[in-house]
Amino acid sequence: MRVFGAGFLLFCVACCSAVGAQEQTTQERWTRAERPRFVNIVNEVSQSVVSIQGEKQYETSPRTAGRGAHYDVFNGMGTGVVVDERGYILTNYHVVKGLLKLEVITADGERYRDVELVRNDVATDLAILKIKPKTPLKKIRMGRSDRVQLAEDVYAIGNPYGYSCSVSRGIISWTDRPLEVNENLSYASVIQTDAAINPGNSGGPLINVDGEMIGLNAAVREEAENIAFAIPVDVVSEVAERMIRQTVAKMTHHGLKFRVIDSEAVDYPADGNGEDYLVVEAVDKNSPAAQAGVKPGDVLISSNGYAIHTSLDFTCSLIGLGLSDVANLVFERNGDDLDATIAFSDLAAAKSSSVVASAGQKQYQKASTEASFAEESSPVSFEVAADSNRETFAGASVVERLVWKTFGVEAETATEKEYRERFPNLQAVSIGDFNFVPSGGVNVTKVDPKGLFAQGDARIQEGDFIFGFGVGDKADGQLSVASIENMYYIAKRIDEFARVDAGAARVYLIRKGRPYFMEVNLNND
Repeated sequence: MRVFGAGFLLFCVACCSAVGAQEQTTQERWTRAERPRFVNIVNEVSQSVVSIQGEKQYETSPRTAGRGAHYDVFNGMGTGVVVDERGYILTNYHVVKGLLKLEVITADGERYRDVELVRNDVATDLAILKIKPKTPLKKIRMGRSDRVQLAEDVYAIGNPYGYSCSVSRGIISWTDRPLEVNENLSYASVIQTDAAINPGNSGGPLINVDGEMIGLNAAVREEAENIAFAIPVDVVSEVAERMIRQTVAKMTHHGLKFRVIDSEAVDYPADGNGEDYLVVEAVDKNSPAAQAGVKPGDVLISSNGYAIHTSLDFTCSLIGLGLSDVANLVFERNGDDLDATIAFSDLAAAKSSSVVASAGQKQYQKASTEASFAEESSPVSFEVAADSNRETFAGASVVERLVWKTFGVEAETATEKEYRERFPNLQAVSIGDFNFVPSGGVNVTKVDPKGLFAQGDARIQEGDFIFGFGVGDKADGQLSVASIENMYYIAKRIDEFARVDAGAARVYLIRKGRPYFMEVNLNND
């Protein structure tokens, strides 16, 4: 247990893997119908909570003349919640920061040592982990911050001091408390509770009597009794959605903006479980969603077979999709069940019919034919200017053509495995205020001296390894580049990026084994 800041503790937490034998014996005194409602609720939510364990190395004595620094290794524990059944887990960043030999234990007792830190957000102390579960996990149900009431009953689930799957009960003490944890971390608004929360509860859920997560347990007031704090669920859900969208669903720009409608609102379909509805609030003009026929007011029911109730649900349904893939939506409009297929680029045209179809009579409107798709994606020859000479490049796809036309570079994809083998000491890269965990990148094989990436201070060279691209000064404007398709995605949106911060952008790269960033003006003619 370590103290962070003046009078606050952040928890390294573990979680619930299974209900203890003594607790199970107690519960068997009732039939399912006779049990208090909260018993069944807590048992159900516990299936969405995982234990996070590992070791942390701390310097216990500094380096002196003739003697190196001394380090001790301590066991670290924390908790996480499942946000996608394929193994995506949300926790506090301080739970996993610096952990060695990271291990996740799921509710069924399975241990996973192959754990990936997908992304973290330092500003909110949140992180997304990924494991490869043997069977689909049960994801947690998200509540809403605007429904949290002063003095309502809540439960905290976690691993305080390593006591696996501990449950504590309390009330909401306050709903909008500003909190400064230390000089590097503060929250404009947190939930205060008197539920017993201790080191080991960090990253675990604070739930209401309906089994919805309303906050993520994060900090406790040191030397105080019954004063603890949780990050509100709206913040948690928004940041988790952004981290997943920027990392594992980054190729799926769809043009949809959403709002959440209460499950008891009239004129919306009843799903039978009391969860909220995700309603399309706006559709960007000429976006993939607009081309597919989705309209404001449509109620999204499912995406690629995944039930949708939040923006996080929708983004998770797009995990792993590339530019050549599509999203199959089912939604409700004016009482009719409809479906649509969103193609994320011209590369998906052969798969996409850009359909809006009623359940009774389906009418298909094809956006493009297989013949036109084949023409666009097949290798072609094209010419570019290089100094005063003209060179012809044969065998370039539509992706390579647009990357060359936009940036003036030819590049080849390097996989995550290739990256790790080539740069074993750069598994996490910090440049300025931003942190990257590269999952591959692109090797620059040719540079047009008149191209965008060769102008001004941005002088990309052959042999450079590009792993990121950023606009603006906020973390959500920094994009990972793991493939040539990612470069194509950026090229397709270059006009949008050029409107941010007067077109000032950064290209993050590795040159001769060292990370750099290059400034580039996207408005440079």
